[in-house]
Amino acid sequence: MLFEHEGFVKDMMAGLAMIGFFGWAIYLVASFLRWKQQDAMQKHLLEKFASAQDFATFVQSPVGQKYVTSLSTAVSSPRNSILSSVQIGIVLLFLGPGLIAVSGKHSLWILDVLGMSSTCLGMGFLVSAAASYFLVKKAGLGEKE
Repeated sequence: MLFEHEGFVKDMMAGLAMIGFFGWAIYLVASFLRWKQQDAMQKHLLEKFASAQDFATFVQSPVGQKYVTSLSTAVSSPRNSILSSVQIGIVLLFLGPGLIAVSGKHSLWILDVLGMSSTCLGMGFLVSAAASYFLVKKAGLGEKE
């Protein structure tokens, strides 16, 4: 009697995993589009200046200072980028086997593909973070943080 609704629970978990994956994909696309729009706006703003002197005057103004501050906060430190890559890598590395396990119980090949892709992406993020860590350490870029 306890496992009477086991099939329903498995179906719900598979549905939630798929909804989560598609939600994550939509978030990534929205982030990319936002970044692209900001990049285009910054290029358009820079094209408005007739000379370097006009740009220097703008940067020294209170509005220009605010603009430069917003740009500097958008660029993260190497340490934060590496930690972010490690976090994403760990989550993807654990998500992959979970999707593969759900796929095995429901014979859904798409979850198997997503699970394998997630595992590979997770390993890629972790390898990338390790390589970045060693390169930053060798270049001495992280010493001032």
